[in-house]
Amino acid sequence: MNITFSKAFLMSGEDFKLTSSITLHHPTIKEILSISQSSSPDLIYWSYIQILLADPYLNMVMLDDMGKNYLETSPYEVFHLQWDNCIANYEENKAEYDAYQIHPGDQITDALQFFMVETHHFKKGFYQDGSPCFYDEADPSCQINQEIFEYIYQWVKAVNKIDHSGRIHPADENARRVLIEDMREEIKKAKRRKKKKEEDFDLLGSLMAAGCFCGNGSISPFQIGDCKIYWLNEALSLNNRKDYANHLLDGIYHGTLRFKDINKKELDWLK
Repeated sequence: MNITFSKAFLMSGEDFKLTSSITLHHPTIKEILSISQSSSPDLIYWSYIQILLADPYLNMVMLDDMGKNYLETSPYEVFHLQWDNCIANYEENKAEYDAYQIHPGDQITDALQFFMVETHHFKKGFYQDGSPCFYDEADPSCQINQEIFEYIYQWVKAVNKIDHSGRIHPADENARRVLIEDMREEIKKAKRRKKKKEEDFDLLGSLMAAGCFCGNGSISPFQIGDCKIYWLNEALSLNNRKDYANHLLDGIYHGTLRFKDINKKELDWLK
């Protein structure tokens, strides 16, 4: 399914009416930073993104252990696996979770809710043909099937300008196996290393600082809270492309670069 959201629509900052009961929300920086009262609410936001993207590539080792080929597994299938793992975790530790009145699946439902205007509480169900779906307990006609989830997936990816173009695409089965084993080894190394400090991961803060202090002055610390997340990502991306094009032109002007040797597309920073 080829789903795209135009740059014009994303720049409008408008929410997207997906169905009669589901409107996809384009969050502002202020909304992201209001997710929780913790000192790092943006970390929760990134966890929401990871949950809703349900990336087969990043989960290739887990899928391989389950006998699944990540190249043949959709994000919707990974999303179901995440959900099922949360339910299994709850059943195994029910007394502890009930004592604190929490559920491991809450983060999944919170992630869905954050990117929706309407209030829903989804549960997993199945159609008569056995295919899984999610439905709102209060309104069973409000459902998330594979098609609806694909829109949610592409929306989250679009507003956050997430680019997967730099990933490795194995040429054959042998290359796929090598990639999985390399990823497995990286996971083992990561477990042996010390836990990464939260302050080392501050992407949103860096985006905010760059937008305010390295742009053309249209975004300031006093108004950045009202910026849509796509605006901030696009501001930095556009500024980087423009600076790079200017450096190329400067090199051509001073004779350090030859016009015929550069990629002409890199001069069109507007795209």
